[in-house]
Amino acid sequence: MRNAVCKTKAGETLILESISAKGHVAGRMLDMTLEQRFKDSATTNVEVVYTFPLPWHAVLLGLEVELNGETLTGQVKAKGQARTDYEEALSEGNTGILVSVNHDRSYTLELGNLLQGESCVIRLHYVQILQPAQGSLRLTLPTTIAPRYGNPIHDGRYEPHAVPKVSVSAVYPFAISLVIQGELAQSEIGSPSHRVLIRSMPATNSEEGLMTEVRLAAKAWLDRDFVLVFDQLPYASQGLAAWDRFDAGLGVVMANFTPRLPSHQALPVAMKILVDCSGSMNGDSIQAARSALQGILAGLGQNDRFSLSRFGDTVEHRSKAMWKAAPAALAAARRWAQQLESNLGGTEMNAAILSTLSLPGAEDKTVLLITDGEIEAVDMVVETAHQSKHRFFVVGIGTSPAEGLLRRLAEETGGSCEFVAPGEPVEPSILRLYQRMRTPAVTHSRVEWPQGCRVHAASDLPSSLFDGDDVTVFVRLQAQSAELLGQNVRLWGRVEGVPEEICLAEIHAEFITDEANTLARLAANHRYWQLKRRGQNVPKVLKKQLPALAEKYQLVTDDTSLILVKTRAEDQKASDMPEIRTVEGMLAAGWGGQGSMLAASIAPLQSRGSVDEPMHSNTAAFSVWRTNRNQAAAKVDALFSGDMDDLEIPAFLRKQLGYPIEQREPTWQPPASTPLFWISADDAGTPSKTLSPAGLAEGLKKNPQSVWPKTYAELDSIALSQRLIEWLDLVIGQQHPEKEVVLAFLEVMSRMDFTVRQAISGALKKITAVFEGDVPSLQRELQESIANALKDITATNWPAGVLDYAEFGQ
Repeated sequence: MRNAVCKTKAGETLILESISAKGHVAGRMLDMTLEQRFKDSATTNVEVVYTFPLPWHAVLLGLEVELNGETLTGQVKAKGQARTDYEEALSEGNTGILVSVNHDRSYTLELGNLLQGESCVIRLHYVQILQPAQGSLRLTLPTTIAPRYGNPIHDGRYEPHAVPKVSVSAVYPFAISLVIQGELAQSEIGSPSHRVLIRSMPATNSEEGLMTEVRLAAKAWLDRDFVLVFDQLPYASQGLAAWDRFDAGLGVVMANFTPRLPSHQALPVAMKILVDCSGSMNGDSIQAARSALQGILAGLGQNDRFSLSRFGDTVEHRSKAMWKAAPAALAAARRWAQQLESNLGGTEMNAAILSTLSLPGAEDKTVLLITDGEIEAVDMVVETAHQSKHRFFVVGIGTSPAEGLLRRLAEETGGSCEFVAPGEPVEPSILRLYQRMRTPAVTHSRVEWPQGCRVHAASDLPSSLFDGDDVTVFVRLQAQSAELLGQNVRLWGRVEGVPEEICLAEIHAEFITDEANTLARLAANHRYWQLKRRGQNVPKVLKKQLPALAEKYQLVTDDTSLILVKTRAEDQKASDMPEIRTVEGMLAAGWGGQGSMLAASIAPLQSRGSVDEPMHSNTAAFSVWRTNRNQAAAKVDALFSGDMDDLEIPAFLRKQLGYPIEQREPTWQPPASTPLFWISADDAGTPSKTLSPAGLAEGLKKNPQSVWPKTYAELDSIALSQRLIEWLDLVIGQQHPEKEVVLAFLEVMSRMDFTVRQAISGALKKITAVFEGDVPSLQRELQESIANALKDITATNWPAGVLDYAEFGQ
């Protein structure tokens, strides 16, 4: 096997052989080493370019390279200098390794001058602070980057060479093992993404306590995130303190607060629900989205309000305003959720958010977004959400969701984020979301740092604090002793409904001997990105210090890169510049309906084709629900799908050629365009024209019954008010078939004889008189019910109790 060559299903040689990960969890800190193995099986020297993901809050701390039996260590330098060193090494025939961070916090590895037949092992060392939420913790290692909608260079701000690509034929082995120590080792552990083996390990000394090992139980590949879930965790705040070995007399405290709020009544919620139905959600993801939405609807109470919208390259609002969570509305919402399909094309998320934000009727500014997040225009979406002053609560869907976008969207708007893998139970995630939304807001939060110490720099608290959700903050302190650093640290805040400031959490920081200076490097990384997020609000003097801060603490940032140069002996140098070999990642399992994580075993998906696709290819499944534009498009498609025999011959030619003249089926003819028959603005305020009561009655008299609408969709096609259709669907149609409801409603309206001055009572008498015929009793009762509900109708206005049925809690 040592001489085996890794190939695609199509027989192409792969330069990336495998990836494995080894990690150790102690307390709230994950220490991980990611090992990437490459081999040049080509006939020339190559330059490997590989863009790969790391967890969103991971901090890359080191690079180690094993090449030809020699182990080398990388160094962080200013980005411009690192690039110069790398290109110079290649031009001189030496080997260079460069690691840079991209705008979305993915990383790009460039390995230049890997010679023919050579193997190279890249080891990346990162640390991540784990943050439990309400007694649960989700540990994730992303392994591939799914295709995203948009332009990766203009929208995603990738360098052209770093744009990630995928191949449906590539297969890369993946392995992982974790040793877990402390409270997490005693929790319930499971994986919704992979089959794992979990076993207890004996402690090597009395201080280690219980340890647990987790490793894969079957072969795995780089086609999905590795997810490990810890449950039944204690609600306990923790803290660490250590000296900063780069600055004498300065120490660092990391406080992991778990805020606990006073008991309170659950608050009502008013949220605008927006579901991603773009093509990338096809397959497993749309199934998971349906399940998540059904769980959300099940959690609504009688005092809650909600709206329903879905989007792709267009946005469709099931409700034009907020609905009360009444039985009729919930029944219709569940039906809508069950029928969701990923058939709306590309992912125009920003336009969909803007349209959803404009829906009227919500005092509480909350948006609940269900999506895989696979877009390039991340900055635009985050800025739109931030400017809206809405809180965004996000449910990330799929085997490889865009964690960076979804967490940014939640964190920068004061919301929160949950992730659900295909087949994973949604109830725990939904319960946590509701717990946050129904909790009183915490305002004016602050941290009380150890007394007797002078604060040099402290990280900002998030804009929202939630009961039971961990919050991590760092501080750099000038202290005279380790005892002072290890004092108690308290988190204070004001909670809505509680008059006085209260202590939300308290820790006693454990002082540690941190030989690697990891705590200080994590604090410096936190400070760097915090100042970057502030943008123009940061003083120029601080901005100028950021590159030096990153280089001092050896951090890979926007201003710095990891660089390593292997100087070769003269007889081992490359004689020519290397050929570029871009590593194409595996397509995420289930993405866009390509295979299914639910149906497949833990193995490469056999349903994939052999055509390689660029990462930025747009998704195209353009069948759109209830849009006239697509009805017209369907007619054009039908025209081009047939041959010339299908084309229609004009009537005058048919007559001359002796063809029979076809009698066209009659179609609905709208009433005249007069103010009496048309309402110039829709009930929800959307600029459009809809039929007035008099206009509908006129249309029913003008058209034969054979062309009357028979479904809610057909009522919509003749420009009937959307709110009126929703009332028929949600209130009248709750216990009656759709066609029966539509027929009864139109029969009632057809018997109304509107004039400008005529009272409606006369029309209702006529309706009652004609009920006594051959109309079935159930249809008669249905017509009577509708007529009674319409008793306040006028020629130009539908009854307020009908249009605002949700307001009246029907």
